[in-house]
Amino acid sequence: MPNHVLAYVTSDSVEITATGHRQEIGNVLEMTPDTNFDLGSITKILCTTSILMKYVETNEVKLLDPVSRYLPNWNSSEKSTITIKDLLEHQSGLNEWRPLYISANSPEQIHQLIAVDPLKYAHNSGRHYSDLGFITLGLLIEKVSKASLEKVFSEIIAKPLALTATQFRKPLDSMNVAATSIGDVIEKRMVETGSPYPVTELATSFNKWRTNILVGEVNDGNSFHGFHGVAGHAGLFSYASDLATYLQELILSLRSEGYFSEQVLNQFLTLSPDPMQALGFRTWVIGGQTYFGHTGFPGVAVAFTQEGTGFVYLSNRIHTEGEFPTTDSLWIPLLERENHP
Repeated sequence: MPNHVLAYVTSDSVEITATGHRQEIGNVLEMTPDTNFDLGSITKILCTTSILMKYVETNEVKLLDPVSRYLPNWNSSEKSTITIKDLLEHQSGLNEWRPLYISANSPEQIHQLIAVDPLKYAHNSGRHYSDLGFITLGLLIEKVSKASLEKVFSEIIAKPLALTATQFRKPLDSMNVAATSIGDVIEKRMVETGSPYPVTELATSFNKWRTNILVGEVNDGNSFHGFHGVAGHAGLFSYASDLATYLQELILSLRSEGYFSEQVLNQFLTLSPDPMQALGFRTWVIGGQTYFGHTGFPGVAVAFTQEGTGFVYLSNRIHTEGEFPTTDSLWIPLLERENHP
């Protein structure tokens, strides 16, 4: 197992352990409970989904609102009926991923590309996990709030929950942060090979590929190159204590004792037509127990149960020159051990 930080969470306690070092290439530094990590797609729930839960609670948006109500350039024949709920459940039919930063020079151009990009799948034909959908939800939040996603996250989520080390673009502590990968080597290879997603962009059309070890830089290319580290799908940094606090707040909210509406949170935890997906939250069923949470590409994961336990796993799995394990292959055994100690 890669070097990692683990946290076990209940409504009133947190146990955090750290194992190993933060870098396998270059300097060898100790991994600690306070080590900061690039959260990757955990941003999708901690930021985007959480903000939308508050907006649903205050009736600023409705889940069945068409996206085109807020983004008029989505009013094409094939996209006009796609709803906020569809994007949260990954049922829109959008492309899973494209290196949009190669084809566009600004966030505005990226959003326009997504708006006119033909659907890859029929709307509501199945779960097709899409970064493009959550990039769009980030823009929708900005349109509703008339403020930047970074500011909305800070004001609506981070400050009320006292997430003092959770922020976009860079870690709070640049001296204690886990490296992710060697530059953009992984995304560049994805573009060159068309695996796992065929794309129209060419790697040779982009001259800003990073080659340095990424320490304190957002790993995700669309977030870093396209949105300066602030996007609805990726860009947050945090550490175990803040993530444990967030999980505690969700657990307490299920008892009507937390920051989120119990009714709205349960609505967001309703399974979609695909049982591995709720609204924003990914699900795992292990030993008859359902876990709600999300993973992040750098090797991170969080989950909680409706019964009141939570788990945080933070690793540097892709910080290697060779092949790296999948996050689920590291994460799921931890949940299995919890069910079969």
